[in-house]
Amino acid sequence: MAPAILALLSRRAVPIGLALAFAVTALTAWHFRAQRDAARLEAAMASRAAEANAAALAAATAEHARHIAALTDEAERARARAARLGANLEALRRDPSHAAGAAPVLRDAVERLRAGRIAGNSPAADASP
Repeated sequence: MAPAILALLSRRAVPIGLALAFAVTALTAWHFRAQRDAARLEAAMASRAAEANAAALAAATAEHARHIAALTDEAERARARAARLGANLEALRRDPSHAAGAAPVLRDAVERLRAGRIAGNSPAADASP
């Protein structure tokens, strides 16, 4: 029986080898194509994620710029308020006769500033006496 199998295989060895080579080549090509498609899908998803992250970063940067501008404006208003209070204090030092009449107004202004600072409400602090 073994010689019959060997005889059959020897006559069919080349066609069987060619068929196996063709099958292995087709399976290898299919495998590499599947890997390529998976890599393309991952690259597309990574690209979308990168675009979303870039958009979020741009929005956060714009929001940060708005906050910086608001803080800068607030600091400028506080500097102007401090300059006005300094000028008023200097005027009181020069002419103390107005101090008795100005004391309640200044006390109210200081209390409004403190209340505004505690509450974080800058419009209340901006109200001039």
